Amino acid sequence: MDDKDERRQWLMEVHAERDRLLPLRAEATRTTIGMLRTNSAHTGQPDLVPYLNLTYLMAVKEGRGDDELMAFALSLANWAVSTVADLAQHTDRTVEQVLDSYETAIMAAAEAEEGDETEEAEEETEETDEEPS
Repeated sequence: MDDKDERRQWLMEVHAERDRLLPLRAEATRTTIGMLRTNSAHTGQPDLVPYLNLTYLMAVKEGRGDDELMAFALSLANWAVSTVADLAQHTDRTVEQVLDSYETAIMAAAEAEEGDETEEAEEETEETDEEPS
């Protein structure tokens, strides 16, 4: 099978899955709006938001099953793409520039965290290297 046949097969599978999940779209959209309303109120506590989001995902999976979870994830992905495009338009930036700013912030946070871990390891090494009095 060549690349063109593989892409065609993949697209057929994606279309079939989309058609299968389509009846769940309205409920998934309502769930997305509910989650965004609830969890956006906590953006002042950025460490809490991922836990709230995970709670929503787990509740959907447990309460409604894997198909609803997949529909919800698709809804969230669609909202994310639209939101980034809207933000780019309203800030006179391209989508790439918006995404680059987030990616840069994530990389900076990772480097800072790595630096903190290195510093902690060095402090621990210094403490264990010291002889007791």
